[in-house]
Amino acid sequence: MLVWVVQAAVLAAVVLAAGAGAEALAAEAPVTAPANDDLAAAQIVRNLPATLPGTTVGATTEPREAESDCGVSTASSVWYTLRTPVAERVGIDLAAGGTLDGTVDVYHAVRSQLQSLGCERTDSHGRASLTFSTSKNGVYEIRVAALTTSQLAPFTLEVFLPTPAVSPPGAPLPAGGRAGQVDRIQNINAAFSFTLRSGVSYLINLANKTHGGCVSGALFAPGTRSFEEASPLLHISCGGFRLFTPGPGAGGRYSFQITPRLSRLGVQRFHLQVARASSAETAPGRPLINYARVRGALDGGRIGVLRLYRFDVRTHSNLTLRLQAPARSSFKLQLRGLDGHVIECQCAGGGAKTLQHELKPGGYYAVVLVRGTSSGRFTLERESRTITSTAISLSASNARAGQPLRISLAVTPASSGPATLDVERFDPVFGWQFYRQLQTVVRSGRASVAFTPPAAGRWRVRASFAGSRAASPSAVGFTYLLVA
Repeated sequence: MLVWVVQAAVLAAVVLAAGAGAEALAAEAPVTAPANDDLAAAQIVRNLPATLPGTTVGATTEPREAESDCGVSTASSVWYTLRTPVAERVGIDLAAGGTLDGTVDVYHAVRSQLQSLGCERTDSHGRASLTFSTSKNGVYEIRVAALTTSQLAPFTLEVFLPTPAVSPPGAPLPAGGRAGQVDRIQNINAAFSFTLRSGVSYLINLANKTHGGCVSGALFAPGTRSFEEASPLLHISCGGFRLFTPGPGAGGRYSFQITPRLSRLGVQRFHLQVARASSAETAPGRPLINYARVRGALDGGRIGVLRLYRFDVRTHSNLTLRLQAPARSSFKLQLRGLDGHVIECQCAGGGAKTLQHELKPGGYYAVVLVRGTSSGRFTLERESRTITSTAISLSASNARAGQPLRISLAVTPASSGPATLDVERFDPVFGWQFYRQLQTVVRSGRASVAFTPPAAGRWRVRASFAGSRAASPSAVGFTYLLVA
């Protein structure tokens, strides 16, 4: 029995040693390069859609190989060749296995030269996608490569024909607008059509509905047959709104194309709405009376994107615009001149805003605009007060103790309101000391106060006009009096 146990142990040791030797041999065995390691041996993509398994394990880089256009250092590349009998748009999806980080590049082969058409680097999930446009009988080389710092692993490459781009004029746009989505692979664009009348102003609002998304839009004239061949009448970049007025004889069915930001993966949602601009949204705007409070509401996700108000300033004035809005609402408050230039803007953050500016006589606009897709109600108040200056004079510059004097005030432009006078006396040891405060009321720019100096010495007086609803405060420095 003991002999059998010994024999069994010896046999097990031999088996383990043999296994370890096999693993060592396997580790030292050279890895065979993929069949499509070189450009000349690129794997041909014959029919679309095609799902192509591949690997960077064992792959090399040729001495004069085209470098990735992604701006990163790569190695261990493999190649695929696609021939297109007709002009079309082709999509590529790369799904990297393991911990492979890499790039997928597309080149147009023109004789011996490779012209880069695009490149994408794998994201945090090991995926990369891109599309490119082909020509009739074109030859295109697809390169998959690993980053020089990446581990090598298998991958799956999908080459397919995405959904064709939408052609003009596009689906009719209802009055309430239409929501939709685009992406850079399958839904490369969206198109809508609507009828506009000559000489009528319309607001066009394209709202981004995806955080971090950036859809853009372009308006095309009636009769447009191809978005690629026509020039847009206006462009909205990364969402926003524009005012458009068709010129003489330019009424008709217009087309609007929406496209995604090509550098962003995934779906990008939007809402498009077009509506005739009202007097609250375009010139001449709604009147904004001094000290009146106007109320309104904005919704950046729909068509309510701005409110326009006009007002006149007849004298050199201090203007204050106060906007009350919820903290969650992100609105802009602008002051514009008659020529449309922005004089001042409180444009940052949300909630309440105050805009103050000194204005010359003339006409001006106050504009409340929405930021992004924010929404909410607001109250706007205007306060215009004439800028005044105050002068002070004494009935005499020299007087005797106990002699009554008159202190006169003049406010220009002529205004009415309370005024205050501060009288001080001079102490030869401690300097100027407060003596008395006098109150008066300025009427039509004039006021006077009686003052009797009680003792000899040096005296001085200054005045301040408190202002009114129509006039701004002003003040004047000291006037001096010598009492014998």
